[in-house]
This record gives sequence, structure tokens and C-alpha cells, in this order.
Amino acid sequence: MIQVKEIRGGYGEKEVIRGINLEVNQGEFLGILGPNGSGKTTLLKMMAGILAPMSGEVRLGGHLIQSYQPKALAQKMAVLPQKTDQAFSFTVEETVQFGRYPYQKGWLQSVTQEDVQVVSKVMEQTGVAQFKNQSIHELSGGEQQRVYLAQALAQQPEYLLLDEPTSFLDLAYQKDLLDLIKEETASSRLTVIGVFHDVNIASLYCDRLLLLHEGKTDMLGIPHHVLTTERINRVYETNVTPLQHPFRANPQLMVEPAAPSKASIVNIADGWRTYGSEGMTFSINQPLRILSSHKKNGGFFWKRSIGTGTKTLHEQLESAEEMLFFEQANKLAQFAAEDAEDDMILYGMLQQEALTIWLILKRSLADGAAVQLMGQLMHIMKQETSYPIHHLCIAAPNTQETEDADHLHERLGQKVQGLLHTLKVIQK
Repeated sequence: MIQVKEIRGGYGEKEVIRGINLEVNQGEFLGILGPNGSGKTTLLKMMAGILAPMSGEVRLGGHLIQSYQPKALAQKMAVLPQKTDQAFSFTVEETVQFGRYPYQKGWLQSVTQEDVQVVSKVMEQTGVAQFKNQSIHELSGGEQQRVYLAQALAQQPEYLLLDEPTSFLDLAYQKDLLDLIKEETASSRLTVIGVFHDVNIASLYCDRLLLLHEGKTDMLGIPHHVLTTERINRVYETNVTPLQHPFRANPQLMVEPAAPSKASIVNIADGWRTYGSEGMTFSINQPLRILSSHKKNGGFFWKRSIGTGTKTLHEQLESAEEMLFFEQANKLAQFAAEDAEDDMILYGMLQQEALTIWLILKRSLADGAAVQLMGQLMHIMKQETSYPIHHLCIAAPNTQETEDADHLHERLGQKVQGLLHTLKVIQK
């Protein structure tokens, strides 16, 4: 267990950390969050014994961290920084072997059989065994960081401290590195404490989070309790929106950009195109949140373009960016648009005696409201016509909550009637 008791301190006379208390249990993954200047790295240095606090204490296994000799501390704790610069061109295997230094004794510090076994094991664990004879400088940044993780694991530590270890890595390497570290917490009861800038990554991998604000603890707890929109907005002085991860319950947050200028709002009436008997498309230079009722391509999507029609049309449009296409057999088609209102347009196609209806909104529509609107659209269609539905789509520029959803529902019935009348499929 690592115990931090009322520590204060910083650099020179500048106090960065102002009275932090916490305990980290064996096998736990603790993430440290906070805006720039909140004291994340300073706290980590104090916990690692690199920087002595002005007051308070850090205990490792019940003993003051300053009481450990360097080699003894290195057998207990390893530190993985965000980036390590190595001046000499050692091989990967030699670099990992440096992690065995705390266990070597005497003046002639030769590599033992145990060292060889440990180094071989951690290189396999981290996926760098294939590079063992290559120079560390020949590897990419992500591969190098895995080598340094292997070096840290070669110390066989009980505690691993991470200082923004994924800052310079692409998404795949971030995931690989953190998956490896998380696996170690489960398999060998390794205790991990990491500083993170990315609150979403921290939420996915950490058991608990410590949120710092101006050198003090703002909140310590499980991700659900720490990553609330009110708290993150206040501490980071920005606006975020909560998101639902598609596969996990871990909270996720999205930064809200400034509202778009009027010049950036497109005219949705310009997006519709028809192709004779081949089909139709709707495409604008702005991502749309689309809800589709199609049997195969149903659900929510972010796309700039929607298409439906023949295979020939699909092949012609393959180069179109982000096209969500619904294929239909080749047959004569009728088209209609109901665009009496500037902020809501209905497009329709009748092909093979089946109806395709797209509702395009210029306004915001939350996902839940889109589902309700889809249900109402289907209900209206069944009341107004006996023609089967090939698919329905509802598209809007974003997913913010709307206040006048009831008014939208009232207008929808009138627009559907007008569209079906133009297509001449409304029931008499």
C-alpha cells in the first residue's frame, strides 16, 4: 500500500501541492487528473521519492519512502515517464536488462540466469522480443515505449508509476500499452498510479480517479463519481457533454466546440439529388446524425451522405465520402420533396411499390427524440398509406436536446401527407 499523508510542497518556495491525503491498495489502478498546473506530475514525483515534500509523508509498505536505499526502492517501485531519451544505441535486450540493475550485487555486476529469464519473460509479455537484437533507436515511438515498459517490469516492482505514458503514442499503441499494464494489475497484483491528460482513457482503465485542482484534491473516487459534467466544467474551465460508451458503463466526456457561425450552416434544400430510375442521394458538407430503420443497415450513424437505389448507382458513388447506401433493385422510380418549411424537409422515393422516406432536419435532435420521432413517422405512414416501407431515415446536424419536440411532431403529420399526395400513394 502507498499512503500519502497531508503532503505539501513544490519547487523552491513555490507550493504546488497543498495537503493531499490518499491510500492506494495493492492491485489498484489509480489515475491522477487535473488541468495544467494542478500538480499532477509534482505529486507523482513525491510519491516516487524523487521530490521530497516540505511537510507530510509518503509511506511505501508502511515505511517512509525516504528510508529506502535507491536499489531497495527500485525493487519496490518502477517509474515509466512519458518519453525517455537514450543517448547510446543499446539493443532492445540490453535496454530491458537495465531493469535488472537493482538486483545485481558487487563490483562485477554480471547478468545471472534469473536476470535472463525475467528479461525474456517481460519482452514476450510486452511484444518486443522480436526486436531484441535491434537498436532501440531503430524502433518507432510506440515500440520504444513498450521496451521501456518491459524495462520497468524487469524490476519486478510492486508499484508502477506512469507520467503520461501515452502522450506521444497513436491510438493503437495507447491501447496496447494500457491493456498490458491493466493486465499486470490483474495477473500479478501490480499497483499502478498514472498521470493522464485524457479523462476518457483514464475512465476506461482506472479503478479510481484523483482529480486535482490548484494543488488540492477536488474529488477522489470511482470514475462515475469524479467525471461529472459539472465538476469537469468547473475544474477545467470548459464545457463538456456526457457520452455513453457503446460497450462499457465507464463515463465518457466530449468537449463542446463553440457554436458554428451562421456562415457555416448549410442549406439542406441543396443536398437532394435524383438519378432517373437509378435512385436518389442526399449529401452535404457537414456530418449528420442519421437514424435508419433499414433491416440490414439500421441504427445510428454519423455520415455526410445518404443514398438509395440500384447497384449501378452505388458503384458510381463509391468514391463519395461517408456514403450510407441502401441498395434496391433496378426499376422505375418516382421522387418527391416536401420542403415548405426551411428547417425540415421530407424526401421520398417510390420504387418497386415500396416507399423510402428521409426526414432531414436543420435543427438539433437528441438520439432519444430521434427514436420517438421515428416511431411517430412509421405510425403516420401506416395510417396514410398501405404501401410497404423500404426504409426510413431521420438526419440532423447534432444531438443536443431540443425544447420544441412536440411542435415538431405536429408539423410532421402535415408534411407526410403532402409528400405522399405528391407521390400519389396516399390512401383515398
